[in-house]
Amino acid sequence: MNQKAKQLLQHLCAEYDRLSEEFKSRSFPEFSETINHALGHCFVRCPVGSQRFSIVSVNFDTSVRGQGVLTEFIDYVKQHPYHYQGVEVATIENKSLAKRLRSHGWKYKSLFGKVFFSNTPTLIQDFQ
Repeated sequence: MNQKAKQLLQHLCAEYDRLSEEFKSRSFPEFSETINHALGHCFVRCPVGSQRFSIVSVNFDTSVRGQGVLTEFIDYVKQHPYHYQGVEVATIENKSLAKRLRSHGWKYKSLFGKVFFSNTPTLIQDFQ
């Protein structure tokens, strides 16, 4: 991972920590935020009643793509669960990412999504 990718990853992790701390005292944490950085952005949310941290969309600069930033960010979320019961990656358009997540035990969010949105699945993994 090059220095730019490391900077982006550190920023994503710091913002995840900030959001999680800010909302952890609420019974039903709910937010929709875009984490912005000069090298890209990541839209994240936690809908009302959800117990999962959801990564909805990412758009990274070409200089940091393919270096494992998203994978490392997901690993960070799993290692620092705060009050979340799992993580979800929504509407995955990158087929190799979806395939890799499925090979690591990720599941479709719903049978409906598996059947009707298999080209852009939403995958989840609950924390143990």
